[in-house]
Amino acid sequence: MNEIMPVKNRYHTSAIVLHWFMALAVIVMLISGLYMANGDMPKSDQYKMYQLHKAGGMTMLWMICFRIAIRLIQPPPSLPADLSLTNKRVAKIGHLMLYAGLILLPISGWFMVSSSPFGLPTFVFVDWIKWPHIPWVSKNKFVETLSNTAHWILAYLMIVLITGHVAALIYHHKKHNINLLKRMWFRK
Repeated sequence: MNEIMPVKNRYHTSAIVLHWFMALAVIVMLISGLYMANGDMPKSDQYKMYQLHKAGGMTMLWMICFRIAIRLIQPPPSLPADLSLTNKRVAKIGHLMLYAGLILLPISGWFMVSSSPFGLPTFVFVDWIKWPHIPWVSKNKFVETLSNTAHWILAYLMIVLITGHVAALIYHHKKHNINLLKRMWFRK
């Protein structure tokens, strides 16, 4: 029974591992997305980078689904009592927005790839698994334009949300002497 009970002041180890792995992956995905769209590189390298980016996006989609499942099974620890009700509400909204972004960003990319006039396949883990396109949006210019715009807006929104997430951590540590990082770190 203790196995499914939340640890009092700390996230479950599986949530901690996924959090930090996904944090690193999101940073890599954002940088690679900006670079592959704006960088000067040979078309063959750009194609490879797009394939890696698409594979990373689909992997991130599975990871966020797994992360949500863990959160449902292993509820997060309560926020410190020292935080005001307003700060707790803002934290909850911020986390919900981060989760929404982590779901919507790869889904918008999936729609963009699926509706592309090029119809290029997406391979996950190099050439091992071919990720299917969404069939009912095939070569649909309107869906491609809409999902492309959504993908870029969501990417910039994620940058803002991540910055706010880290800023809140620093703010509460400096201003209120509350170390929230220890809840999501590897050791007690």
